[in-house]
Amino acid sequence: MVSEGQNGHKFPFHTTHLIRISMKRVVFLFTLCAMLCACHGSLEDRAAKECEEFTLKKCPTPMVNNTQLDSMVYEPNTRTIHYYYTFFNEVDDERVINAHKTELRKTLLETMKAETGSKMYKDAGFNFKYSYASNKQKGKVLFEANFTKNDYK
Repeated sequence: MVSEGQNGHKFPFHTTHLIRISMKRVVFLFTLCAMLCACHGSLEDRAAKECEEFTLKKCPTPMVNNTQLDSMVYEPNTRTIHYYYTFFNEVDDERVINAHKTELRKTLLETMKAETGSKMYKDAGFNFKYSYASNKQKGKVLFEANFTKNDYK
């Protein structure tokens, strides 16, 4: 079987078929490479967008165990996802927090390791920061914890 090309050249059918397959592969590989390159470069953009959208739609969250999530912010200079919380009621006490800082950090790290929603960011080596402020003393940070990939891997 013979097929005619655009400029009148005649090609055996299998050659035309192979050219079509090769072109499809080139287009597929080009698209795949573009997607992979875009994914790598845009993970930071995605983190910023997801943090902003979560904050706008869900924050402040309902209070759970005298704690409320106020916002999530992506800090591009340090590749950090930063969670801002507020303590309420009996937990909103600097002496109580200071007496339990080691336990708080350990529990927070265990929870973060088990949490699956941030898996792609953990896989990419992002940092995570948690800040807990006082509701009684506006602007006073009672507890902070920073975690790097060395902590959660």
